[in-house]
Amino acid sequence: MKLLTLVLLCIANSVFSQTDSEVFLLELSSENESFTVSNIQNISNNLGYDSQPYFFDNETLLYARTENGQTEINTYSSTKNKTRRLNIPTAGGEYSPQKFPKTNQVAAVRLDTSGLQRLYSYEYSEMNETKSALLLPETEVAYFAFHDNHNIIASVLGGDQLNLVIGNLKTKEVIEYIENSGRSIHKVPESKSVSYTLVNEEKNNDIYLLDIDEKEKESFFVCQLPIGVQDYCWLSPSKLLLGSGSKLYVYDLFGKQEWAEVADLSNYGIKDISRITVSENGSKIALVSEVAMLRPGDIVNAHLEPFNNRELEKFANAFSENVVVGLYQKDTTTVGRESLKSGYDKFYKHTKNSRTEVLNRITIGDYVIDHELAVTNGKEEKQATVYFTKDGLIASMFFIPDAKTKQDPVIVVDRQLKGYNNRDINAFVATYSNDIVLMSYPNTIISAGLETLKKGYGPFFQNTPDLHCKITNRIVIGNKVIDLEEVVMNGEIINAVAIYEVENDKISKVTFLR
Repeated sequence: MKLLTLVLLCIANSVFSQTDSEVFLLELSSENESFTVSNIQNISNNLGYDSQPYFFDNETLLYARTENGQTEINTYSSTKNKTRRLNIPTAGGEYSPQKFPKTNQVAAVRLDTSGLQRLYSYEYSEMNETKSALLLPETEVAYFAFHDNHNIIASVLGGDQLNLVIGNLKTKEVIEYIENSGRSIHKVPESKSVSYTLVNEEKNNDIYLLDIDEKEKESFFVCQLPIGVQDYCWLSPSKLLLGSGSKLYVYDLFGKQEWAEVADLSNYGIKDISRITVSENGSKIALVSEVAMLRPGDIVNAHLEPFNNRELEKFANAFSENVVVGLYQKDTTTVGRESLKSGYDKFYKHTKNSRTEVLNRITIGDYVIDHELAVTNGKEEKQATVYFTKDGLIASMFFIPDAKTKQDPVIVVDRQLKGYNNRDINAFVATYSNDIVLMSYPNTIISAGLETLKKGYGPFFQNTPDLHCKITNRIVIGNKVIDLEEVVMNGEIINAVAIYEVENDKISKVTFLR
């Protein structure tokens, strides 16, 4: 008995492996050969296992979510942007939620502390307390799909593999159908059939169709899933959708009958897609993915090629929903992705050609500062752009234009650097204007006035004998010098960006990014 329990626990752990995964929600526009995804959001944004999404309705998603060290069924409302638990916490955990076809009940697999997996029903309620009932007392359900309100097709635990059964929730009768099944089982839209996967001799998954209402209960081969892929869903009665790596593929039963790439989501930090589902009206996709740790530079790069190619939708999707755009420390010109889209749509309509090329880049923390060559209708202009990145998207973008100046701002900034490294307070403050302002980006004042500057830096110079600053990268734009600085102080190395503004041969403002 101990050996059997150990085997069941090992299978259960492989069925519901606890990895760090996230649930993403995408808006879908699909017509004929056109396939466009937009407004990609990480709706779980949670450490631990977040997986097995299923649309309760077109605006509500069910999924398994890690809470306090165990897995619970949660609901996410796309209209309210709100997540809540479906049921009170249960011992063990809950997985694989699905809605009954003709009621508001939810079915889910419950894994109890002894390792037994049982299928339960839950009353869907706005409260986090709902009644549950055991559906098939003698059956170890792993994955399932409804044929109708009373019948399911399920992969159940059997030895060291999964086997497909047909279960009647009313009579509790379970009929064994076929061995070595996969985990992906789905009701086919506008059809009486259910599709399931079967592991073939090459250890890959084949998709079959089954109508349990037919007396013979004969299965029909549909196609093979790509190597390594276990999950898929139905876009329509004749089209299948799956994710592999960071890409989406469609299979058309009445087309070329091959998996064709329709979208690449790598720019959004999505990788290793493991599960996928589509809302009933076809307007939304939910998928499960590990999240690639995108570097800020990669996040910023995601908008450059689409901008140059005039791909407005892809360009806009590189920005957060509430992105802020404007002129550096002056005017905010745009708030929100939709406003950004509208503005660039007008820009494209009024320009024959445009492109942006990055000449130099400074990166620190979540900030990217690019020195850019912008070409519009053949006219070249240089600018610097300060990007702030968050959650894999550009959260703000502020432009620094190349304002013409007769002065060379580098001369006074370098003189200031020399005074700093020599810890010569008089030479240092001599490079600043009387109304000098030190700021923390974007607009927090640290100190104002020359006397305040002198009082702050004087003791600092005296008490820091190893003080030294080295410039590791520099962008000069108009009257501004943007330095990436490596500062040694008291045995520590600190990196920061300082944006110096020079007026009348004096530094009038310094803004720090750390």
